[in-house]
Amino acid sequence: MVILLVSAVLIAAVPQRMQAQDGTIADTNIRLYTLQGNMSLQTHAYSTTRVAGFREPLGMLASMNLNYSLLGFRSGMSVRYSTENSQFRQSMNRVSFRAGWRWIDVAAGDVNPTFNRFSLRGLNVRGGEVQLSPGSFSTHFVFGRVNKKVDAFGDADFRTLSYERWLYGTRLRFGSESRSHFGLGVVYAIDRDDELVPSAQSGDNFAFAGRIPVPEENLTISPDFRLMMFGNRVEMRAENTVSVFTRDTRSEALDLSEAGIPDFVSGLYRVRTSTRANFATLINTRFNFNPLTLAVGFERVQPGFRSLGLRNIKDDDQSLSIQPQLMLLSGRLGISSSLRFGRDNLLNQRVSTLYRNDMAVNVQAQLSPELSLAGGYNVLINSARNTGTADDDTLLNYPEQTIISHNFSLQPSYTWVASSSTHSFSVSAMYQALNIDIDRIDRDLNSSFFTTSFSYNLSVFSGFSLNGGVNYAGGSSPGSDFSVTGLTVGLGHAFFDRKVNVNLNGGLSQNTTESDFGDQTLRQSQRQLNGNASAIYRPARQSTIRLTARTVSNTQIQGTGMGFQEFEVRIIIDQRF
Repeated sequence: MVILLVSAVLIAAVPQRMQAQDGTIADTNIRLYTLQGNMSLQTHAYSTTRVAGFREPLGMLASMNLNYSLLGFRSGMSVRYSTENSQFRQSMNRVSFRAGWRWIDVAAGDVNPTFNRFSLRGLNVRGGEVQLSPGSFSTHFVFGRVNKKVDAFGDADFRTLSYERWLYGTRLRFGSESRSHFGLGVVYAIDRDDELVPSAQSGDNFAFAGRIPVPEENLTISPDFRLMMFGNRVEMRAENTVSVFTRDTRSEALDLSEAGIPDFVSGLYRVRTSTRANFATLINTRFNFNPLTLAVGFERVQPGFRSLGLRNIKDDDQSLSIQPQLMLLSGRLGISSSLRFGRDNLLNQRVSTLYRNDMAVNVQAQLSPELSLAGGYNVLINSARNTGTADDDTLLNYPEQTIISHNFSLQPSYTWVASSSTHSFSVSAMYQALNIDIDRIDRDLNSSFFTTSFSYNLSVFSGFSLNGGVNYAGGSSPGSDFSVTGLTVGLGHAFFDRKVNVNLNGGLSQNTTESDFGDQTLRQSQRQLNGNASAIYRPARQSTIRLTARTVSNTQIQGTGMGFQEFEVRIIIDQRF
C-alpha cells in the first residue's frame, strides 16, 4: 500500500507536458507507467438432500490481481480469500506481492517456483522468492513454509496429520531459459519435529493408530540442460535429480568418518539409518524437419525415490516414448503416432513385473472449409509377468495376466455460415474392446464399451443461439450390462446491444444396469434431470456481473438406492482495469 501511495505521488509530480493520455512520455513511445489487473467477488448458496453435502451452504470467494510499472519499476500483488478454508487441511487462501527492477525480481507471500521436474514443482511455498537475471546468467532463490502443522483434534478420524514443513532452494542457470542453457538446482526440505498426538491421548485414542506420520528430511541436487542446434531443428533436453531422503529424522544418526567422508558433509546433511539415496532422470530429443517432427523421450524413476518438493510422484517406473508427426497439404492433413514402452520392478526385487505398451495413431483432416474429420486407433497392452524367484504358494497370489484394450474413435464435424447465422453439426463415436487373460482362470472376462453423441449449434448474428444434443453409451462385461441415454437442449439471447446475455440449458439422462447373481437378474435404474441458467450483464467494457443457478434432481426408478436433489446459486462480480 505504501508503494502504491508513493507511486501515485510520483506520477502526480511529473510535469503534465511529459504525459500523454496513453501513459507515454511526450512524443516518444516510452511508457511512463502501466496499470492493469482485475478484482473479483463471488458468493454462493448451496443446498442438497444428500446425507453429506459437498460444500458449505453459504460461502464467499474474493480475489484481486494488480500489476503496474513506473519508470521501469515493476510491482504487483495478488490476493485470494475463501470462507471455505478449513482448519482440517492446508490453507487454500493466497496472498503474494511482487516487485522488480531491470534484472531483479522479488516476491513475498505465496509463491509457486519451479526448478526441475523431479526436485521442485507444483508446490505452494509461503515465504519469499528472489530471481536475479543479469544477462545470460541467472540465480533463483526460494524459502518458506510448505505445510502448516495439522495435529490431532479429539476423535476427528478424518483429519490428515502433518508436520510443519519448511523448504529452501536455489538454482543457477547459464543461458536463456527458452534457448540453450545449463542449470543446477539444490532444494532442502525438513519437517519440524513437533508432537502431533498428545501423549495423554495416545493411550486412549485409537483413531490415528498406524497413521501418525514421522518427520522427514530431504536434499535434492538437480542438474539440467537444454541444447538447440541446426537452427532450432534439433533440441536436446535433460532433467536429472539425485535425492537424499530421510524417512524418519528420529532414527539413529550414522558415523561416516570410517567411510572416509569429510566431516563437513555430515554437517550439511545428517545421514541416518533411514536415509536412502536415489535418482530420477528425463531425457528428450526433438527433431523438427518440416513436414516431419519426431520426439524421443526416456524417463526413469528409481524405486524408493522421494522428493519433498513434489506433492506426489510415481517411483519404480521407466518408460520410452517415440512420437512422430507428419503435416501434409499445407497443414490440412495431420498424421501423428505415439509409441510408449514402460515397466516397473526396475531392480527385479518384486515377485511380479508390470509391462505397459501403448501404441496410437491419430489422423486430422480438413476436407473442405466446412467439413473436418478426426479419427484414431489406440491399443494398450498391460501384462504382469512373474520374475521366477518366488515359490509356488506365492505365485498363487500373483497370477500372470494380460489386459489388451483396443480403442477406436471417429469425430466428423460440419460448419457453414449462412447470410445471417452459423450452423454446426458434430458427431462423436468411440468403441472399446477389453480382452483380459488371467492365468488359471478359464471363464470369459472380456468386455466392450460403445458411446456416441450428436450435437447441433445455431448462432444468429442478432444474438440468438440454440444448441441441442443426444448421447448414448452402452457396454457389457461378464455378468453385467449397462446403458446410458441422454438429451440436452439450450438457448440464449443477447439484449441491449449485447450488454446482457441470458442462457438456459437443461438435460435429461437415464442409466440402467443389469447384473446376474446366480439365477436372479438385478436391475438398477436411475433418472437425472439437471438445469442451468446464467445471466451476464456488462455495465461497462471492463465490468461484468454474472448470476448463475443450477439444479440437479436424481431419482431412483428401479432397484435399491436413494434419490437426491441439489441446488446452487452463484453471483460473480468482476472488474478489470
